[in-house]
Amino acid sequence: MIYRVSMTGESLGARIRRLRTARGWTQRELAGPRYDRGFLAKVETGTRPPSDEVLDYLARRLGLTVDELRFGRPPGVAEALWTELADAYRALQQGRVADADTIFGNAAKRAIAYKLPDVECYARFCRAEVLWQAYDIEGSKAAFEHAARLGASAPAWLRAMITHRWVTCEYLLGAAGAAVAHAEAALAEVRAATPVDPDAELALLSALIHPLVEMGGLRRARRAAEDGRLAAALASRPDFIARYHRQAAQLWQAVGLGDRADEDLGEALRLFTSLGYDRDAARCRWARGFLLRRMDRLPEARAELTAARDLLAAAGSREGILGATIELAEVRRRQGALDEAEALIEDVRPLLDDAPDVEAVGEVHRLLGLIAHARDDLPRATTLLRLAADEQERASLRSSLVNTSLHLGDVLRAQGLLSDAVHAYRRGVLAAVDSDSDVVG
Repeated sequence: MIYRVSMTGESLGARIRRLRTARGWTQRELAGPRYDRGFLAKVETGTRPPSDEVLDYLARRLGLTVDELRFGRPPGVAEALWTELADAYRALQQGRVADADTIFGNAAKRAIAYKLPDVECYARFCRAEVLWQAYDIEGSKAAFEHAARLGASAPAWLRAMITHRWVTCEYLLGAAGAAVAHAEAALAEVRAATPVDPDAELALLSALIHPLVEMGGLRRARRAAEDGRLAAALASRPDFIARYHRQAAQLWQAVGLGDRADEDLGEALRLFTSLGYDRDAARCRWARGFLLRRMDRLPEARAELTAARDLLAAAGSREGILGATIELAEVRRRQGALDEAEALIEDVRPLLDDAPDVEAVGEVHRLLGLIAHARDDLPRATTLLRLAADEQERASLRSSLVNTSLHLGDVLRAQGLLSDAVHAYRRGVLAAVDSDSDVVG
């Protein structure tokens, strides 16, 4: 019979012999008192397959676990790999992308060799995060799907986080409804388990908030935020708690609770900073710049977004650079610096061209349309705002569509195109009616 071999090609019998001789033991000393020397000799030469009971006995005699003996794992290798991956993930957050990716790849290979599917799942998740940080949305989505296929033995929090990231990718690719349905199905599965894992529940509730807000589903988003507050009180992972606070802040600002949103962002920033998660901390500052802009505190918003963009660049987050720059361009437009706003958008055009982020594409077209309107170039404004509205409608981004439709109607009315203006206004009204945005603070 042929036994499993280790990553060096060593058979199980040869491994038992090596471990025995390294300890200076005879075959009788290892086998006894339960088995005799002749039995162990057959095991070591590979002529007698050891049963699970035999492996358990020999492993305990050698001071190993059964799987350490069976697969040639060094003692404690699983725990060491988990720690190594967590440290490398922090390095990724701090912009040391190439170094982190090398560690992720090597860890995945060792996990495969040592038959550690849960560790391999985590390593694959981390490698998907590298693609996400590079703003390869389609590539990262496929990589998260690969990680998910390895998730049967992974902890619930990791499976939930993979789903969280997959949902974000699906949303950015224009399938907001499918993203929400997937997250809600995963959440129902987590809640059906006994006991419910609060970290997994929190990760999935956090994943729901942003797409629901953008789809106009404020009632459902608020329910997710309130449920998330209860789960956060029981959760043990500070990164999940921080991510929840950052997502919840978007809901609070959408329903007019700016102070509560600012409080959540402050807590998220504190937690991410304490973890050394520079990328996520910078995203909190980006979110706060967005909040300050909505509160019409434009000088403060400009300072926060400028800092966020610089920090995201240092962390190597292409997605973050794009989002913070677009928001900074909106602030500068509102401050009347039209040329600077347009230049900011042109600076990130290459990032946008490489990524099918429908939310960002729609926002850029809307913003350029508003700049054209401010310059009295009404035909160009009309074209760009129509593009934005079409993109937002296809992606079910009803909240953005309401805003864009209002601006488009104003531009059309200024050109005397009253019938077209009425159609644009009606489109916005229908988008508002289709949402459940009657939630108030």
